[in-house]
Amino acid sequence: MEWIISVSKRPRRGSDLCPKKIKAWPKFNKPVGVVQDIAVAGNPGQVCSIAWAQLTLSSDPAHEEAMDLLYDIFYGPSSEKKASRDRPWTPHYSIGYDNPQDTPMTLEATLGVISKLPTLTTCERHAKALSLWSTEGKMGDWKCLDRINFF
Repeated sequence: MEWIISVSKRPRRGSDLCPKKIKAWPKFNKPVGVVQDIAVAGNPGQVCSIAWAQLTLSSDPAHEEAMDLLYDIFYGPSSEKKASRDRPWTPHYSIGYDNPQDTPMTLEATLGVISKLPTLTTCERHAKALSLWSTEGKMGDWKCLDRINFF
């Protein structure tokens, strides 16, 4: 499982620092929710136009501590980004992304995928890597800035 953290400006590289400070990412419990939605750039709180589906996971104190360490690594311990990050972190794994116009990605379709792949909701997960992405522009413009492998 790979987790994506999006950024708008290039932070410090973490691939050399992170494994020394975070040996493994804390495990994730079974999902606690399903989200399928469409965002439209310009609507309140929406910065891009995208359809997506995800399984939402819960955060715990170990995840919050690991997130703080990541922010220390990428932005520095006293950064404004760390001080202003959303808490608690809401981890998720994405089932899919699509363009919002005429998307076949509906709640019904998302639940159909989940029903065909029951281990998506019945198993704990361990992250093998974290990827840091710039999400500026359209999805085709997104760039992986850094990748941290745990094993």
